[in-house]
Parts: sequence; structure tokens; C-alpha cells
Amino acid sequence: WAFFTYEGTYNIWEFYAASADELISNTIIGVVSVTVIALLFIPHWTAAVFVFPLICVLYVDLLGVMQWGGVTINAVSYISLLMSIGLLVDFIMHVLLRYYESEGNREEKTVATPRTMGASILTGAVSTFFGTLPLAFSTSEIFHTVFIAFLGLVTLGASHGLILLPVV
Repeated sequence: WAFFTYEGTYNIWEFYAASADELISNTIIGVVSVTVIALLFIPHWTAAVFVFPLICVLYVDLLGVMQWGGVTINAVSYISLLMSIGLLVDFIMHVLLRYYESEGNREEKTVATPRTMGASILTGAVSTFFGTLPLAFSTSEIFHTVFIAFLGLVTLGASHGLILLPVV
């Protein structure tokens, strides 16, 4: 007596039923975790004041870029969005850590940070972009989704880390 049916589309249906709530909760957990780690590893408590709002702004901007690129929430974009939290924080944490390790007053630190760390961050962003550039020429929707996610991640992360953060 078969009481339950099984079809492969049930898994997809269940994913789409739970994905929005799961994405929101996992994003909140990821952003809070990154902020707590910043509190532990950056030598000044005010780092969390910069990390938390900038990661939130970067994440919302990345969602906008993915929407602009025609990417909808699916399994690949879900994983790309969650993975992006760890990659986006890289652009911000290096700048903040260098700022707090620099000598001098606020103005001298602000000038010294992009001068000493800016080239490394820009090199990392450009190399990541060139590493994912072949995905742009693929006909696969999966590779297109990953390319749009990484394109937004690299451009937004580098611009927020090298332009917005020193201004703030």
C-alpha cells in the first residue's frame, strides 16, 4: 500500500518553499559571525562598527547586482550569496586591520592604509575577476549565475573596501 509518492520535482518544490527563509536566516548568522570574528581579531572594538554595516550594505548591493544581471534565487545563487559573505569581508577586514596597525593620527592612517594595502586588494580583485571571466562565455545558466555573483562581489568589494571604507 503506497501512502507516499515520490517525484524528483518534490525536492525542487521543497527547496523553493524553504529557500527564502533559509537564505535570510543564514545571511543574518553569517553577518553576525563575521562581526564577532572582527571583534576578536581586530585590535580595536570599533572595527565591528565598520564591519557590520559595510557587510550589510555590500550584501544588499550584491543582491541588487544579481537582480540587475537577471539572476533569480535558485540553488546556485543561494550558495553563491552565502559564500559571498566570507569573500566580501576579505576586502573590508584587510583595510581595517591595516588602518588599526598604522601609526599616526586618523588622517595619516587614512592616507597610509590605501597606499600600503590598496595595491594588494586591487590585485586580488583583478585576479579573481580574471579567474571567473571565462564563465562569462559559457552557455550554462549555472556558470552565468556564478559569473554574475563574482562580478558583483569583486567590483563591489573592491570599491567599498578601497573607496567607501577609507572615506568613512
